[in-house]
Amino acid sequence: MAEPEFWDEQLPVDMLMALDQPLSGAEVDLLWSMFRSIAIHWETKIDAELMRSRWLDMLEARSSGRSDFRGEYSNAASVWKAMLDKLEEPGARTKLYGDTVVTNVDQATTRLAHVKFYVANDFIRCFVATGGFRGFVPKARNYTGFMGGSRFREWPPIRTGSRR
Repeated sequence: MAEPEFWDEQLPVDMLMALDQPLSGAEVDLLWSMFRSIAIHWETKIDAELMRSRWLDMLEARSSGRSDFRGEYSNAASVWKAMLDKLEEPGARTKLYGDTVVTNVDQATTRLAHVKFYVANDFIRCFVATGGFRGFVPKARNYTGFMGGSRFREWPPIRTGSRR
C-alpha cells in the first residue's frame, strides 16, 4: 500500500494553532509563490508584483489580533513546498486552484483542504480586492467600486444588474 502524500494527512477542522514566532523568509517566499500562481492559473496577464505590498499587509493583519493565521500559513508553505517538489509548479497550481474545492470549514479535514479553505481562498479574495481580475471586465475604470464613472454618466456603469 502506497504511503499517502504529506498534503493528504488528516487534520482537525479547527484552525491550526499560531506559532509564537514570525513566519520565516522562506515561508513568506513560498506563500508569495502560491499567491502569484493565481494570476498564472486564471491567465490574468497582470503583474502580481504590483499587489505584493497589499498582500504583505494582508499577511501582517492576518498574523495578529484575535484570529492568528500563522499556523495555517506555516502549514500552507509546507504543503505548497511538498506539492512543488512532487508535482512541479504547474501540477501544484492545478491541484490547489483547479482540483481542490473546499467551501465549508467542515471540509477542511486534510493539510491540503486547510490550505485551500484558510489560505488559498483568502489569497483569492485578496487578489480580487487588489484588482487582479480587472482584466476580465472591459473598461474596468472603477473595478473595485460599485459603478464606473461619475454621477454624470461619462461612462456606462460597470455593475448595473442588467445582463446584455
